[in-house]
Amino acid sequence: MHISLSATCLRVKTPSLEAAGVVLSGPIGFELKPGEINVIRGGNGVGKSTLLRLMSNSLPGQCVLFKPEFGLRDELLVHTHLQIVLSHLGTNAHSVESLLERVGLANWQYERIGTLSSGQRARLGLCSLLAGQFKVWLLDEPLNALDHEGIATLAGAVATHFHQGGIVFMATHVDASVLTQHLAGVPVKEGRLEQGKLLGGFVSDARVDNSPAREAGHAAKVNFSAFLKRDGAVTLGNPQVLLWGALFHWMVLSFFGIGLGKPSTEFAQVAVWVSLLLALMLGAKDWFAEDHRTGWLGFVVGLNPDNIALYWLVRVVFLAFCQILVLVPVTGLVALQLGLHTTQTFDLALALSVGIWAVAPLLGLIALLVMLTRGGAVLVYLLALPLLVPVLIFGLEASQANGLGRSPIAPLAVLASLGMLGCLLGPFVAKRLVGLIQE
Repeated sequence: MHISLSATCLRVKTPSLEAAGVVLSGPIGFELKPGEINVIRGGNGVGKSTLLRLMSNSLPGQCVLFKPEFGLRDELLVHTHLQIVLSHLGTNAHSVESLLERVGLANWQYERIGTLSSGQRARLGLCSLLAGQFKVWLLDEPLNALDHEGIATLAGAVATHFHQGGIVFMATHVDASVLTQHLAGVPVKEGRLEQGKLLGGFVSDARVDNSPAREAGHAAKVNFSAFLKRDGAVTLGNPQVLLWGALFHWMVLSFFGIGLGKPSTEFAQVAVWVSLLLALMLGAKDWFAEDHRTGWLGFVVGLNPDNIALYWLVRVVFLAFCQILVLVPVTGLVALQLGLHTTQTFDLALALSVGIWAVAPLLGLIALLVMLTRGGAVLVYLLALPLLVPVLIFGLEASQANGLGRSPIAPLAVLASLGMLGCLLGPFVAKRLVGLIQE
């Protein structure tokens, strides 16, 4: 996509629209101007949301792609979510309380987002528009869940946005008059995407040149603490995601103990490692899925594509730490059932902790690959399974080293180095994979 943003207009040209390898349209070209509501219509699946997403990816830091469910996680408190959004936007011009007052949620700030109605969730999403300093607003079905008061709030935000020279591009099935009745004198231009063509009032020459896109302003950098705070809040709000893995790990090892009685030390250690890796893999596929579904990944990428590397790294390191806190104590308890003595249990717990650190970056990339293949978890796991073999080998060596009269330092150092290497290289791979997912 070739896109040019200036103070007077936004020009967009693209040779085609594609989604999941399917060509949705031929060449498209149009021009948007400040102070106008530009509406695009069309049936389901014709490429409206794809067009908005491509525009958002082409204008990092200059536009916001808004959906009613924008970035909302049921586990988060309303207040916490909005604090994190403001931290990412880097703005101190608005307080959480004043924003919630504007959208009519002042009495809901300490409630979980999961308790809000669809209309209240849409209002909460409006806060990202009210607080951000984006030149271009890309609105994807913004009117669906809003009541009359919510639409009036959105109209007020649009009026302020126009006063600041902003541009609005909206995809909706709802008649735009429900919004424009609150915006006296604001012109509306409509286009329609159908049969692979864009027709309407803002359409321009669709021929695509190869000149580089021009961007205005700069992309925003988000901060480490905001990512960490959000991950912590999501985990505390929904701890069963981690506890299910621990339950699976405990059940598998308990069945070994019940079925085999007291197995040999070597067999018990192998069983613990295999069960641990299975528990980690079963949960890893969902590490980023919910953030993608709610549009949070798109929000992070939209601020600055480079932010995704930090987002991925913080999430992987944080989840590795959480898995260590949950799975290692469970292993210690079951080790007693399997007949391991105290020294063997300690060696095993230490090796497992370092092993989780070693495998976490790989699982973080596997999670993105599962999303890229649109749910092909089984195939991805089969392809990735051989990559876990070195972790299993060095982990068993570290677990059994003292019993064989050897030092566990060398295999532990290898595992720690694997984790460090994954954290150094993984963000670059993750950035590319998220880019493909967003496309």
